Amino acid sequence: HYQLIAPSGENAAAGFKDLTLEMRGEDTVRFLARIPANELWTPELPTQYILRLKTQHEGRYVEFAELRMGFREVAVNEGRLLLNGQPITLRVREVPGSLDENAIANLREAGYNTFRLLPGPVSEEFLEYCDEQGVCVIAQAPIDTSRSGDSRRKEGNPSNDPAWKEAYIERALNSYHTTKRHPSVVAFSLATRSSNGINLYESYLKMKQLGEQRPFI
Repeated sequence: HYQLIAPSGENAAAGFKDLTLEMRGEDTVRFLARIPANELWTPELPTQYILRLKTQHEGRYVEFAELRMGFREVAVNEGRLLLNGQPITLRVREVPGSLDENAIANLREAGYNTFRLLPGPVSEEFLEYCDEQGVCVIAQAPIDTSRSGDSRRKEGNPSNDPAWKEAYIERALNSYHTTKRHPSVVAFSLATRSSNGINLYESYLKMKQLGEQRPFI
């Protein structure tokens, strides 16, 4: 069962889907909802809806989940990032994904509207604060090979060594899937600091298979 609740408290969508699954099986529930333009998520007005989910088995409700959701469209046109069809200028600061709410608010007041994540753990609370305070986020795969130099020759930078391809792709996928549902996340970076190479290209191709409209850097 699903219920999407608008900021006004009214239902934007509600319904259910019957599922028959084998052990470890998966299925997807898709539904449409009409979101007014003035309730799209923006840094100036970070509007969020509430999505409530529950499962029912043999007549009993057994699982409950509640998520805050922001709706917005991100696109790139002629090198400009567009948010809900309007160009946005990103004033970026690199930060760890562990900042608390006060630190985020202080940086926002200092004029930064975008955080680029440094390698390290990214807390769910950090992303929720960015959603609530209207701060854009660029999620970065925790790959930093700057100490290996820029050479693409054998035994040069690991980014051009096929032996590391799966590790690069795994880190890029993890950084994507752990942050993708947050409206504040407007782009994804395939490495923090790295020379170019075949592994970044393969990571990029893998990401493009996801059908994601947000840009990959």
